Amino acid sequence: MAVAQAIVPALEVLVVEDDPFFRRVVCDSIARMDNQWMFLTAGTAQEAFDAIGQKENQIGLALIDLGLPDGDGLDVIRALHRSHPNARILVISGSADEQRVLAAVRLGAVGYIVKGDANLSINRAVQQVLDGMHPLSMQLAGYFLKLVEKEDPNKPIPDETLPKVTRREIELLRHFANGDPYGEAAQKMGISLATAQTHARNLYRKLGVHSGLQALAKAKRHGLL
Repeated sequence: MAVAQAIVPALEVLVVEDDPFFRRVVCDSIARMDNQWMFLTAGTAQEAFDAIGQKENQIGLALIDLGLPDGDGLDVIRALHRSHPNARILVISGSADEQRVLAAVRLGAVGYIVKGDANLSINRAVQQVLDGMHPLSMQLAGYFLKLVEKEDPNKPIPDETLPKVTRREIELLRHFANGDPYGEAAQKMGISLATAQTHARNLYRKLGVHSGLQALAKAKRHGLL
């Protein structure tokens, strides 16, 4: 007697990108991954708002470009996070401006990759998001640390006790601060990529953060770097 297999519902993916060719590249890249997908696409901010506003859509993942012809991708992130709080939002943008990166993270993005990043492919970044990771083009790490250094040095650190961070977790964090992607950091540390990702997840949990940017900032403020 055959055993019935459970039907896994398709994950609804919203792709917001004004360039039709790149939008197709993003969809094709994701479609090759071992999951069931249902794609919603938008070339403008208004099309994205329309997709977000349709009650029948249950968006679980979104890839959003910030530079849209009729609006700001940050507004799309804000609307999506408000309507679908459990959706995982990944920014794919040509902009590496640190203020835009911070704004996207603060509005609910869990990852940010710069278009053309040779170290972080679209499907790799998406897989990291699905695994609970927070992909980040590591060229942004230096920008973020510069912002932290610009803060008032006399500003008091919040009264909180951080759980003990391991030597390996600190070592991984230093590689991130130097701009090393996960794979390169793992190779330099002599560990597997999966182990490096486990260290990162543990580090994020201990620091109470949800992204590499936030981890670097908090580590800097608490003297871990």
